[in-house]
Amino acid sequence: MNNFVVYNTESLTPTSKNFEVSDFEVQVCIDTKSILIKALDIEIIYDQIIEAYWDYKNKVNYWSLRSISTPIADYILNHEIRSSLNSLAFNLLNLSKLYLDWHFNSKKCRCFSFEMTGDEILKQEIISQRESIYESNLNYVIGCHLRGYSQHSTLPVRIFTKGISYNQSTQNKTANFSIPYGYEELYKIGVPNNKITEDLKLDLTEIIDGYVYAISQMHMLNRKHTESIINKSRSKYLEMWQSLINQAGYNNYHCELYTSSDELINISIDWFCLFDYLKSKHRLTINYTSLSFGK
Repeated sequence: MNNFVVYNTESLTPTSKNFEVSDFEVQVCIDTKSILIKALDIEIIYDQIIEAYWDYKNKVNYWSLRSISTPIADYILNHEIRSSLNSLAFNLLNLSKLYLDWHFNSKKCRCFSFEMTGDEILKQEIISQRESIYESNLNYVIGCHLRGYSQHSTLPVRIFTKGISYNQSTQNKTANFSIPYGYEELYKIGVPNNKITEDLKLDLTEIIDGYVYAISQMHMLNRKHTESIINKSRSKYLEMWQSLINQAGYNNYHCELYTSSDELINISIDWFCLFDYLKSKHRLTINYTSLSFGK
């Protein structure tokens, strides 16, 4: 027998009211809660990626300023630069692998939007967007290959350049810091030859900018596809127990569901407010590919 229990949290003496519920209601509860948990999980992964991205960008700017006041041949400082940036870039790339496997992975038969909605048309939209990004965003292509290469062969930051350039007409100074990736490096990590030319010169930060932008585009499409099912699941989950809560008649209460197999399900979904917070925190596509800072 499945029991839905409403506890009175106002009384000093514990009181409660029990209601028998069907196996069907229990399964609906489990299914809808599973959708909400999965929706929150992918938002958390995306938040981790963007936080890692911001940390990396901040550290690049930090070293750009720090390095111009230090002798060029400071090998200890150079090690610290490589060490910190490798840690941040490696973390970002690993987190992105987790997200992209959730988003769509044909080998693992995974597609987040399809798993949430069961809609084959939405799955095809995911595939089409992914193919379009692969054709139009070279930095995304490089990022995908760099991610695999750094996991199995070598760290992403090996060499970097630093210095100051002068504008003779304005007498302004510009701090320059670059982690260069040329044709040889890109070919070595497996970027298809038809995507690169021998005179191509890129910077790792530029690559990461475009790579994160692509992931952000994918995430916004995931949100668009799953918004309806998430809203319906949240409403259904809350409404299905409301009549029993009303029958209990407590002003302040706590609910639990005990299944016939002795499984305890906490009915509260107060934790789901984090989903709304993360959607608001990252409400727009993250695109810093052409961003510059004014004075």
